Amino acid sequence: MTNAKQQLLQQWPEIQRQLQEHSSKDALMDHHLAIAGQAAMTEKLGEARVKGRGGWWTPECSNEKLKTMLKEHIDKGDMRDVMNLAAMIYFRETVGIKP
Repeated sequence: MTNAKQQLLQQWPEIQRQLQEHSSKDALMDHHLAIAGQAAMTEKLGEARVKGRGGWWTPECSNEKLKTMLKEHIDKGDMRDVMNLAAMIYFRETVGIKP
């Protein structure tokens, strides 16, 4: 099975070709960013579940804990973790999940 990073690398030549022809380059790249980001985030969340991680949506977790983890993961360098943690915080704050 091809992982999200490999898929993006395989698609990159076609994306570059599309950039040459597309009238709205920003809209095109935003589209590809959202697709690639979703694939990478989904893949990383699945890997974490296999390791027994989860519960970001429960009252036992806190936005402050997630924000601390987000800061730590920026330095660690796996941007899939950064995207997921930011999305978890966004989701929790948007719907009002509180510890």
